[in-house]
Amino acid sequence: MIYSLKKIVDSCRRWFDFESRRKALYDCWDEQASQGDTQAAYRLTSLYPASPSNYPLAYKWTLALANQAQDCRILLQLAKMLETGAGVEPDEKRALIWYERTLSLHILQGQNSPFSVSEANFVQGKIQALRGKTGWK
Repeated sequence: MIYSLKKIVDSCRRWFDFESRRKALYDCWDEQASQGDTQAAYRLTSLYPASPSNYPLAYKWTLALANQAQDCRILLQLAKMLETGAGVEPDEKRALIWYERTLSLHILQGQNSPFSVSEANFVQGKIQALRGKTGWK
């Protein structure tokens, strides 16, 4: 009786070890993204801002996708991560550059941009604030 109860408890621990299961899933997505799976890369970017312990992984794939310069929301996420130091050392000058790239892409996309007017205004406000802090014009 004790042996079977121990077996059940061990089984339950393995089943409910969500942290290990999440880590394995994120490792799988990381491998898939490394092999060119864009969907897996986007899944990993969603770890920000929900999972602080996984910010470095989210930053890695946010930067990779931002360098493709196709998605305003990814560029904005990268700028925020750089500004706040999520997964990377805070760097307001680099954040400013990415906020400017975000706004430029938004303008280039015109009506196809996913940004609302308030989101575009938010980005413009960040650019002005960071230009004042960094001394860049």
